Amino acid sequence: MSFIFCSKRVILSLLISIIFFSCEKSEGIGGTSTIKGKIQALEGSYNPFTNQFDTTALYFASDENVYIIYGNDSSQVYDDDFETSWDGTYEFNFLRTGNYTLFAYSKCDTCLSGTKPLFWRVEILNNNEEYIQNVKTIRK
Repeated sequence: MSFIFCSKRVILSLLISIIFFSCEKSEGIGGTSTIKGKIQALEGSYNPFTNQFDTTALYFASDENVYIIYGNDSSQVYDDDFETSWDGTYEFNFLRTGNYTLFAYSKCDTCLSGTKPLFWRVEILNNNEEYIQNVKTIRK
């Protein structure tokens, strides 16, 4: 009888240990960190006479979608998006530590779709921190 009671305690202790150590949280919502930055738009056209891109405007882009993927795999479907504010700012809140891939679409003259994604990666190392990104420039 004491053998059965002892083995039940061992099994119960083993199960509790497995559950406790298997609760490693991956990237995503549920943390306390923030990723923020700005998107600026570059407008212009290719000049065939000079073989250069002629810029006509550079401004902070409002109403542009910025996407976030939880992890480093840019081939995955995005997990969340944010439409930039009037001044081009975006912000993703309540993120856990880990790796994130962000992207926005930029005009592309040589792409069949007319656009291409501009990717950048962010690693959140600590909780309760803001990770401010350099200004990203897209073509419009």
